[in-house]
Amino acid sequence: MSYQFQAEDLTIATGIKRIAAEELESAIAKLKGETEDDPNEAVHDSRKSLKKLRAVLRLVRAEIGEERYQQENVCFRDAGRELSDVRDAQVLIETFDKLIDYFRTYLVPDAFQEIRQKLVTNYEKVSSQIIEKEDKTKEVAGILTEARERVAFWEIENNNWSALSGGLKKIYKRGSSAFELINEEPSVANFHEWRKQVKYLWYHLRILTPIWADMMTELTSQLKNLSDYLGDDHDLAILRDYFLTKFDQFDNREDLDVLLSLLNRRRPQLQLYAQNLGARIYAEKPKDFVERIGKYWEIWQAEIQPPVKIEIAVKQTVKNKTKLTT
Repeated sequence: MSYQFQAEDLTIATGIKRIAAEELESAIAKLKGETEDDPNEAVHDSRKSLKKLRAVLRLVRAEIGEERYQQENVCFRDAGRELSDVRDAQVLIETFDKLIDYFRTYLVPDAFQEIRQKLVTNYEKVSSQIIEKEDKTKEVAGILTEARERVAFWEIENNNWSALSGGLKKIYKRGSSAFELINEEPSVANFHEWRKQVKYLWYHLRILTPIWADMMTELTSQLKNLSDYLGDDHDLAILRDYFLTKFDQFDNREDLDVLLSLLNRRRPQLQLYAQNLGARIYAEKPKDFVERIGKYWEIWQAEIQPPVKIEIAVKQTVKNKTKLTT
């Protein structure tokens, strides 16, 4: 499975549909239990595939049309929400562990284990409701199977940069605007919105990696770092809200107060890292950024057109003629 264009893709439509189909087939197999993955990881990976699919839709939104876009985007969004509870409970534990690991030099071994056990108990309860009963995962697999059949009907007519440039420009522009907003109003909601746009841009550039592998790999790596900073900050904000909401359920209030103070120290660090890196990634105007990536696309197309695509087209023509004569 390759979440990127390939030289063998005869058209943009071929590449986009292949990518979407591969992500759907992977998610369906995992949710049906047809892989050797741990059930928890299967749910996690399936949710990632759904996010990647929504990014694909945004890249070709103008091409497939607003009605088709809305239909599929709502489908993938709602399917992801059906699986979100178990992942959210797992993230609370992972976020707690990251926080403790970061401050481990200043803490005694096994610090705050009673608090961690509360998080584990919560996860086990949610997990049993979704994974062990299997009803929910099978239901989502069925929804995605229907979506997989619809991919063939996605209409993508243009076979040049214009088919992709509009979607890429919109996502870069939204990310740039979100970055400016958090500098004015650094709220949890604004940081989260910026993170969503960063992830969509990351996915878009991953799809476009072959146009200049070395450069695009470095850029996607930096976007992944930015997404991680913002993701860790958001997870800490969610963990904080969880502790404050469940405060009366914890016996050792002093430990919880210490943990919250550590959390409140870590978040500004992550936000600063994100803002410094974001200033570099969003240094260009959206139009200039998209034009630059578009030039890379055109160069790549010129490189692969003669030796690869024409040969493939000829082989396909010969194959079709052979079928007609037999």
